Amino acid sequence: MPDQGPVVANAGPLIVLAAVGQLDLVGRLYGEALVPEAVFQEITAAGAGRPGATELPAATWAVRTPVDPPPDARVGEDLGRGETEAITLAVRCGARLILLDDRRARQVARVTYGLRVKGAPGVLVAAKKAGFLPSVGPFLEQMRAKGYFLAPAVVERALREAGESVV
Repeated sequence: MPDQGPVVANAGPLIVLAAVGQLDLVGRLYGEALVPEAVFQEITAAGAGRPGATELPAATWAVRTPVDPPPDARVGEDLGRGETEAITLAVRCGARLILLDDRRARQVARVTYGLRVKGAPGVLVAAKKAGFLPSVGPFLEQMRAKGYFLAPAVVERALREAGESVV
């Protein structure tokens, strides 16, 4: 997929990046990101008092985007509303990238819709390659310490792609 078109963001990557103080990387890397209404509500209203709830509305790069008409129910038969809206929006607008962490949602986005997918660890790697971070390892550890599940293979891949030692 060409490096054109918007970036669409789902809740997971935004929340965990906010939790480790790195939400601004999305704007720094991509200029702006479309945030479907269901994702915005999940982070701000439903997530009041949690990471991202105050940071997302203040982020000038986050473009709150209604998904209209609503997504086809078959898109997200076993996905959450935010993931369904994010995938639908990405398909409809010809997104160059969708930020998703949920394993099933990533599979649907890639296999069913041919979308390019990046999760929070991938955002950290891209930020390091762009010179915005000195390393990704400490942030991956912070994510884990805050209860965010990262499979060992995901951590190893991120460290390897960032040119850091795999522990």
